[in-house]
Amino acid sequence: MRNYPFPLAAVLVLAAACASQAAEKPRPAQASQNHPQNPAKRVWTNDDMDQLRARSMISIVGQEPSQAAASEQATPSASEASFPVYESRLDDPEWYAQTAAALQAELDQREADLQQQQEALTLAKDRITQPGVNLNEPSVGVTPAAALEVLQGRVQEIQSQLDELADLARRHDIPPGDLRG
Repeated sequence: MRNYPFPLAAVLVLAAACASQAAEKPRPAQASQNHPQNPAKRVWTNDDMDQLRARSMISIVGQEPSQAAASEQATPSASEASFPVYESRLDDPEWYAQTAAALQAELDQREADLQQQQEALTLAKDRITQPGVNLNEPSVGVTPAAALEVLQGRVQEIQSQLDELADLARRHDIPPGDLRG
């Protein structure tokens, strides 16, 4: 039996075209809502506010905008007084300190893993090895030497990130002591 996909495809294309044309036609209910002489809808502007207040159709809770602006200028808020505001996080010494601390902690962990792998490789050369393979721990490399290379690459990656952060801090005039925390 032979399949004829062309007539089926043609029917689907025609159905989609008819459905899209039906969706584009305006509906009568929408036209009456947007009609300019529709009394149910009116857009109020700032110029109409006095008219609304006179008819008691609007109420304002709180201070008038001019009074609120004057009181804000007179007393600075506590957050403005205690914390400096920077244009960008790149100008914030605290951001550099937090980022450097996180990178340093990661570097310390990776160096410890590298040291452990180096010790295991040294012990393996002396024929002192673990009694088996721990399948519960992830494997870093196929061989101990390959694992050592991977771990050295990870340490170098974090060290380069720390160097880039120090360079960025220098370009933004952040003292080097701020990176050390």
